[in-house]
Amino acid sequence: MYWSGEEWMLLITGVLFAAAAAAGTIRFVTLTLRSQLTFAVGAAAFIVAAIVLAQRADVLYPPFLWLFPLLPAAILGVIVRDAVVARRAGGLDGASQAGPVVGAVDVRRSSVIPVASATEGSPAARLLRIRAADPTASPQELARIAYAHSEMRAIIAGNPATPASLLEWLASVGDSNVHAAISTRRPAVA
Repeated sequence: MYWSGEEWMLLITGVLFAAAAAAGTIRFVTLTLRSQLTFAVGAAAFIVAAIVLAQRADVLYPPFLWLFPLLPAAILGVIVRDAVVARRAGGLDGASQAGPVVGAVDVRRSSVIPVASATEGSPAARLLRIRAADPTASPQELARIAYAHSEMRAIIAGNPATPASLLEWLASVGDSNVHAAISTRRPAVA
């Protein structure tokens, strides 16, 4: 059995996908089960393909095969970046569960946080809590979080970036914690 450079690229791609799947077990990494399974299936497919194709001598590979490892490498880069942001924010150690995070770290990739399926106490819910207090959060993000998670409405009401229309809706809900947060709001930083 002879391993050409192409088979090594397939094997490296599989190993990188396996690393991405395994990253979901790290404390500061938030991956859905679907993502972990997708990465694991990708890892298995690339590793098996490398082993099977190494058995054959008559395989012609396309030139773009050398680019395959870039995809899982980029995924790992995003996972590491998001884990560093979450760790710096203290969002996954339980410290931020008591209330809004003052001066929260800018978590720009909020679109990957599953707003509707985040359960209380989960890493995704902790990241949503950080995002709900973040003054750089968009009005759409804040509205989605407020609608899906009533326990975070007071945090959103205290966020200086919350638009007036969302504040009116939050006030109409009738929660005393929301009313208290609205009354103590600071104006948005321009």
